[in-house]
Amino acid sequence: MRRPARLIGVLLCCLIGLAGCNLPVNILATPTATPIPYYSLQGGGACVQLGSKPAAPYLNVRVSNDSARAHSEPEIAENPNNPLDLVGGSKFFTDPARYAFNIGYYYSMDGGCTWTDGGLLPGFKSPTTTSDITFAFGPNNRVYAAVLDTDNQNQSGVSVSTSTDGGRTFGLPVHVYNNTDGTIFSDKPWIGVSPRDGSIVVVWSYDHQEPVCNDPNAAQACPQELGFAKSTDGGLTFSPVRQVEGTAPFCTNPADTRPANTNSCDAVLGATPAFLPDGTLAVAYAYVDLGATSTITIPTRMIVLTSSDGGDTWNTPVLVATIHDIPSPFPGLKFRNFSLPAFAADPRTNHLYIAWADSRNDPSDIYLSSSSDDGQSWSAPVRVNDDTLGNGALQFQPQLAVAPDGVVSVAFFDTRYDPQHKLIDETLAQSLDHGQTFLPNVRVTTQSWDSNVDLPLDFNHNGFIGDYQGLSADDHFVHPFWNDTRTGSQEIFTAAVPSAQPAK
Repeated sequence: MRRPARLIGVLLCCLIGLAGCNLPVNILATPTATPIPYYSLQGGGACVQLGSKPAAPYLNVRVSNDSARAHSEPEIAENPNNPLDLVGGSKFFTDPARYAFNIGYYYSMDGGCTWTDGGLLPGFKSPTTTSDITFAFGPNNRVYAAVLDTDNQNQSGVSVSTSTDGGRTFGLPVHVYNNTDGTIFSDKPWIGVSPRDGSIVVVWSYDHQEPVCNDPNAAQACPQELGFAKSTDGGLTFSPVRQVEGTAPFCTNPADTRPANTNSCDAVLGATPAFLPDGTLAVAYAYVDLGATSTITIPTRMIVLTSSDGGDTWNTPVLVATIHDIPSPFPGLKFRNFSLPAFAADPRTNHLYIAWADSRNDPSDIYLSSSSDDGQSWSAPVRVNDDTLGNGALQFQPQLAVAPDGVVSVAFFDTRYDPQHKLIDETLAQSLDHGQTFLPNVRVTTQSWDSNVDLPLDFNHNGFIGDYQGLSADDHFVHPFWNDTRTGSQEIFTAAVPSAQPAK
C-alpha cells in the first residue's frame, strides 16, 4: 500500500446481459483422442460453437459497475475444481485525489462473461482502510481473501476473510496480525493454500516504523522483514507472526536501527507464496534499496526461500537475479512504478517461475527466470515481450499463472501499440517449454488507455494506477484482470483468452 474429472466445454455468452444466448454443454468425464476444443468469447454478442477458436480482438468485459470513483490493483483467483468460478477484487476509491479507498470484490460463475459486484469486504469499521487484496481457493469451495487494514495512525495489521460459497459472500475478518502502537506497518500481504493439507499461509512486509525511520532526514528506512503466519483450522485462527527472511551473503543493504555489516535479508517488498505439488512452500520477494534520501541507488535483487515443512523451518535464501530497476515514474508519465516480482508454481511439477520488469536493455522489459529443482537454482533471465529491442516501448507490472497442463502465462502492461509510448494496453505471453521460450505475444485489450485520465494520487502525491495486476489460467483459458480508463475513469476489465495448447 505505502510501498510501493473436470468440467470443461461450457460455452460462454459474449455480451453481458445478452438475452437468448444458448449455452450448450459438453461434459467429458475421461480424456478423448480428439483435440480438446476451444471455448471462447467472440465479438458481436454471439455464442460460439464447439471447436471454434476466435482470433483477436478478444471481448473485453467490464467487471466493475459500482459507484466507486476509481479502481486499481485488481487480483483474481480461479476455482481449481471448476474453472467457471472466478473471484476478483480491487481498490474501490471514494476520493482518488486523497488516496481514500477500501477493498471490494466481484465474482463470476460463467467463466468471466458476466460479473456480480459483491461490494466492500464486510466487517471493517470506519476509519479503517483496507488495501492490497489477494485470494486463494481452498478445500470445499472455500475462498480466502487477505488484506492489510490500518486506521492510518497507530493501528496496522493483516486480516483474512473467508467465503464458504465460492466467493459470493465473505464472513467477518480474522486478524492474522495486528499492531496498535505505531511501531510496525504491515504492507502488501499475499495468501496461499497448501494443496496437500489445506493449510493457509500469509506473507507480507513487516515494516518497522519506529520514530527514527519516520524522520525525513534519516539516511535509510528501518528494516522491512518477511512476516509469516499460518492457519491449520480453515482461517479461524493464525499462528503468531514470525520473521523468516533469513540471512545470505548477498543481503548487504544498509538500514537504520540494526548493526552494520549484517547479512539479514530484511528489505522485503512484494512477498508472494507458492506451493509445489509435494507441499514445498516457496516465497519470492524483491530485496530492495531502503534508502530514503540517499543519492546511491542499490539494485534490487529477486530472492526465493523455501520450506519443506509448511513454514516451520526455512532454507537459506537463494538469489535469482540482480535486476536493473525501472524508472519511477517513467519519463513523460506520472504514475509510480516498482520492479515487483510475479511468482507462481506449476501445480503438477516442481517448476517455479518468477517474472519482473527490468531496464537492462530498454526502459522497461519483462524478464522471467525458472527453477526445476524446488527453487534451489534458477535459469538465466529470458526476455518475455517480443517487440523490437530499443524501440522505447514500456512493458511493466507482469503477473504470472501456470495452468495444470504446464503452460506458463505472463500478462503485463504494454505501450508498444502507441507510437508515442504513452497509452497503455494489456499483453499476454505464453510458454510451452517451461519458460525457455515464448510464443508470439497477444494483445488482449481492444483499445489503448490513458494513465492520466482519472489518475489518483498516493500519499506522496505520485500518480497511482496500482502496483500490480491479476491473472488466472486453466487448460483452456487465460483471464488477465486489469484496470484501464477507456470509460473515462479507472475501471476493472477482463478477457477470456484461449490458452495455447501443449503438444500432445
